[in-house]
Amino acid sequence: MIVTDRKTDIFERRAGGKGNTIMEHIVDEKVYGGKIAVYARVVLKPGCSLGFHKHEGTSETMYVLQGTGLYNYNSSESTLHPGDVTFCPEGESHSIENIGDDDLLVMALIVNEK
Repeated sequence: MIVTDRKTDIFERRAGGKGNTIMEHIVDEKVYGGKIAVYARVVLKPGCSLGFHKHEGTSETMYVLQGTGLYNYNSSESTLHPGDVTFCPEGESHSIENIGDDDLLVMALIVNEK
């Protein structure tokens, strides 16, 4: 199957973050029968962030494709670079901010845990 019908969502101040979070959905969640909530390429422009939030009923894996990000996992901060992978299990909290001069591009996979 080749997926050609994809959508892009733009969220302003997502989870209390700064600026816009652009989510380019790779496939619709229905393809996975409800097991996957989101599989998307996320774009954060310089200075934008996805705010600190708790995962309830889901977990999230992020793979950095481009840019430099500041990742906050349960109030512990790390700098992310291309090739880095993060995992936020159900019940834990995280955020990510573009601290570089270029777009921060991240592949995000959010799995329904319940």
